[in-house]
Amino acid sequence: MNRFVCIANPGSKRWETFRHEWVTYWHGRASPELHLVPWSDVVPRDGNLDGLPIFDSPAIVRLESPGKDANVTRLLLEAGSRACPNDASNDWRSIELPKGRLVRPGLLFQGFRRVLFGLRASFDVRKHLQPTACPVAIAEMFDKTATSDKLEAMGIPVPERMRFEDASVDTILGTLWPTTYAKLNTGSSAVGIVVLHREAKTATTSLVHTHGHFYNSRQLRHLTREVDIRTCLEFLIHEGLIVQRGIPLAQIDGENFDIRIVCVRGKPVGSIFRLSSQPMTNLHLGGRRGDWEYCRLKIPTRHWLDALNHCEEAASCFDSSIAGVDLAFERGFTRHAILEVNAFGDFFPGWQDIHGRSFHQLELAASVATG
Repeated sequence: MNRFVCIANPGSKRWETFRHEWVTYWHGRASPELHLVPWSDVVPRDGNLDGLPIFDSPAIVRLESPGKDANVTRLLLEAGSRACPNDASNDWRSIELPKGRLVRPGLLFQGFRRVLFGLRASFDVRKHLQPTACPVAIAEMFDKTATSDKLEAMGIPVPERMRFEDASVDTILGTLWPTTYAKLNTGSSAVGIVVLHREAKTATTSLVHTHGHFYNSRQLRHLTREVDIRTCLEFLIHEGLIVQRGIPLAQIDGENFDIRIVCVRGKPVGSIFRLSSQPMTNLHLGGRRGDWEYCRLKIPTRHWLDALNHCEEAASCFDSSIAGVDLAFERGFTRHAILEVNAFGDFFPGWQDIHGRSFHQLELAASVATG
């Protein structure tokens, strides 16, 4: 390998972290060329790489998350309108995007999917390029329903979910599950999630509805009025949702927890315990990283190894060198389930294995070995 190309957002934390760890990985050795191609150059082309000479020579190509860039978000919405002509009436490039505002997340994914499929076609005719992940696999991992269907067909445990073509608020509110998770089918990082508590007739959510717009908040809210819960569910239904039965999460020291298992080339290479008093454990929503040794000892070894086997099987279902598998144990640890498989689930700055290697450095080592 003598060239490495990363499609990312310049200046983003993800790109800057990867670039820094790239330098660390190659310190003291001859480093291949590292090139950055902005998503803003790729999205308007719908993934067609014609006319971008940087892709004319052999290279390993990494796709980084296009999120958290307002301009790229506008371009993806515009791409979504090309994929869905009925949504073509807006001037997406001029729309205001204040921090946290959720503008047509379903359409945004359609745009991202269109670009990913375009990239797949571009890679197919450029055999000299070696993507670290098939773009179509990335699209599939973002689709929670498609992922659950694939894993379930493989005999991998996943949460029970509603199966219906046209969800309704009444159908969701009428479930007899003690806890129900309704969330954007193509969202990430718990964006657009409503957790319904049947007995209390309340909900916990990251959604904020104000002045006719929806925002994603890092401060979880507890909804007690049915009208507010209905408003949030109607938004999710319009944008495409998945509805799952809530797992009674196993606890450590009285806090709920789940685990992100990061897999490289289908093999688990590291894990992050995420603990929280809330029904979702995401670190940006108040969750915290648990001490690995302490948390690991709370799980019976046989159940831990059985769960890791399922994580490995789940990661291997997708043509991607990187997969972040979200694993949850039920109380008692006799049962577990794979919650999601994340295409960009390796971003944990500061994490190191026992040899001092970050997830990115482990990925680079794997790329070098196969490049």
